[in-house]
Amino acid sequence: MRLFWLGLLWLAGIAAGRATPLLTWQWLILVAISLAALLVFHRHQVYRWLFAGILLLTLGAARYQSSKPVFDPNHIASHNDTGRKVTLTGVVIDSPDIRDTYTGLRISAERIRYDGSWATEEVHGLVLLRASRFDDWAYGDRLRAYGNLETPPVFETFSYRDYLARQGVHSLMPFPTVTRISVRQANPLLQLIYDFRNHALETVYNLFPDPEASLLAGILLGVESGISPEVREAFNQTGTTHIIAISGFNITIIAAIFTSTFSRWLGARRGAIAAGVTIALYTILVGADAAVVRAAIMGGLSLLALRLGRQTDGMASLAAAAIAMTALNPLILWDVGFQLSFAATLGLVLYAEPLHNGFLSTVKRHLPEMQAKRLARPISEFVLFTFAAQVTTLPLTAYYFNRISLSALLANPVILPAQPPVMILGGLATLAGSFWLPLGRLIAWIAWPFVAFTIRVVEFFAAWPMAVLPLARVSTLTVTSFYLVLACLAALVKLPPERRPKIISVFTERVSLPAGFTLTALAVSTILMWQMITHRPDGRLHITVLDVGSGESVLIESPTGRFALINGGSSPIALSEALGRRLPILHRHLDWLVIGGTRNDQVAGLADITERYSIGNVLHAGPPGRSAYRHLIDELTEAGRSIILAVAGQTLDLGEGVRLEVLAMGEHGAVLEITYHRARFLLAPGADPALVSEFERKRSIGPVSAILLPDGGNTVVNPYGWLNQLQPMVVLISVEAGNSRGFPSIDVLDTLQGRNVLRTDINGWIELTTDGMRLWAEVERSP
Repeated sequence: MRLFWLGLLWLAGIAAGRATPLLTWQWLILVAISLAALLVFHRHQVYRWLFAGILLLTLGAARYQSSKPVFDPNHIASHNDTGRKVTLTGVVIDSPDIRDTYTGLRISAERIRYDGSWATEEVHGLVLLRASRFDDWAYGDRLRAYGNLETPPVFETFSYRDYLARQGVHSLMPFPTVTRISVRQANPLLQLIYDFRNHALETVYNLFPDPEASLLAGILLGVESGISPEVREAFNQTGTTHIIAISGFNITIIAAIFTSTFSRWLGARRGAIAAGVTIALYTILVGADAAVVRAAIMGGLSLLALRLGRQTDGMASLAAAAIAMTALNPLILWDVGFQLSFAATLGLVLYAEPLHNGFLSTVKRHLPEMQAKRLARPISEFVLFTFAAQVTTLPLTAYYFNRISLSALLANPVILPAQPPVMILGGLATLAGSFWLPLGRLIAWIAWPFVAFTIRVVEFFAAWPMAVLPLARVSTLTVTSFYLVLACLAALVKLPPERRPKIISVFTERVSLPAGFTLTALAVSTILMWQMITHRPDGRLHITVLDVGSGESVLIESPTGRFALINGGSSPIALSEALGRRLPILHRHLDWLVIGGTRNDQVAGLADITERYSIGNVLHAGPPGRSAYRHLIDELTEAGRSIILAVAGQTLDLGEGVRLEVLAMGEHGAVLEITYHRARFLLAPGADPALVSEFERKRSIGPVSAILLPDGGNTVVNPYGWLNQLQPMVVLISVEAGNSRGFPSIDVLDTLQGRNVLRTDINGWIELTTDGMRLWAEVERSP
């Protein structure tokens, strides 16, 4: 406990260094005075610990002051906000952060040259570039970037400047022109680690559909950028975001596997060393954020204690981890992830054992001792320990996010038992797939139900009314008071058992381990069988308008189970998740990819599609487009896919009488028709005013079963005469909710009065099913 209190004083010193105007040399004078006093009074116990505490406090303050950046003329931040464009040369020193619309690159600056000048200056410091989403950047690339250097902004409720400063970044260059000069110019060891990470990430997406693939990428590799906003919000609302991020829970599982494996192979001593090295490498692999580093340090201390034959003290290990991390980067003290991780661990250290013992003693009154122990272990691990961590993080969650998850205590116990299989089976599938993809797919079949179960349970609880309780602004005083109460409770549980209040609970039903394994195996088999049955071809044509935001994307399933995808919308994340939820389990093949329009909001979502799906054939039915289009064509060409240029009148046979015909080609793309016996579906992703006028004048298209309106319901390409001529039974509109263009247009909606209108912004995905004679419609949600 003494180390814990000293650690708190160290952290208080860092906070004092930020709050007071004293400089580093002034704090060092106080350090020298307290050190001298400690040496003088080292024989007196009270004074010894008093001056030791003052020494740690002043050292923490001095460390904070010494960490403040000095923006000398050669620091890159001194060139911010000049209003002049610059050419910057530097090396990418972190794994690229791939988002929907850009790729974040953290580079170490080397040289700078102002526009219109021949003089080049040597510089140092880190810069965050927001580069093109459609180029393949990598760790170790030496780049030349042309653009404006800016100071990161401060928003009303969030300081992006402080957030980047904690990572050592003080300059931002949004959307520059970037050129790669050379590759593999950074640390060779990190280069190997990041190469393996990229290969593993590609394997995950080859093995699993979304959203399961993106969740596994976050759990195994620390790559969370592929998780859709909807799934992330569901985890936020249920208080289960610790599942997404690499945390102490994940490191504990990894450490247990490594320690057990290496100890058997190498013996106790060498096995502990090998496990420690492997944990360190894994920490680097997944990004080394606060929660991971904290867990890795505590895990390393546990291995060291095991090697020395000593017992570990949770409070001391936690304090040591805090001191080590803030000594390296004092600014991490204000990182929300750091605070939440340490608060959760503190809750487990303080309350886990008392809660377990209290529950066990209560159950022993009603059950034999062996049965009570069998019941107490899972209840403690999945319910009581969760409660302990939730209690100590509650004030921070309320303070930073102004809400409390009421469903967290229900969602966590349900999904936590599935997480070891998620990590172990998902990791085995990824490792096996990295060497031989068919073997990885075999293991992925077993791993997928656990990952899918996690997501569906979280979404289920997130949909509950009152799953989240919104709060007004929570004051610092409230947070402090809450922790003071918790400190009193921690002191209370240290009292002898006969002096503690009794906690009375009633539990029933014995659960045996073999029965648990049997039930789990049956559940997994049932889920897999049900998925295979529900996704078998049913002899009908299915046309699904995917909810991908702006633009449109249509998935076609023929009566024989062949799949064609028309366009991809604007978001790779949204498209990947939509396909993952609509395709059969672990199905990674598209028979046809049809490019019906080439605007960025029609094809940007298809970025990296060849890395996630095998594609049989490509039909190109649009004019040359911009950057997203060029990236897609390059990607398809590199993957060896032959691209067929469409012409008017061309027909694709999708099997069992389903035909996709290119009715016409215009300036913006193609007008397509899908026919199946008497059913006719008109898809017009490339319609333009001239093409629509020509159709209307010639009356070349008669009544149709359904139409997907072009351009989100824009009046210009959806005139009254044409829509009235088509007389569709169902009108489909793919449009982003709250889009800035105000689509669908009011005039178009007035024209469609009395018809069945389904919209992705209101209904989510829309599936039309037909046997050629009858038509069924199903939507994700009904308003």
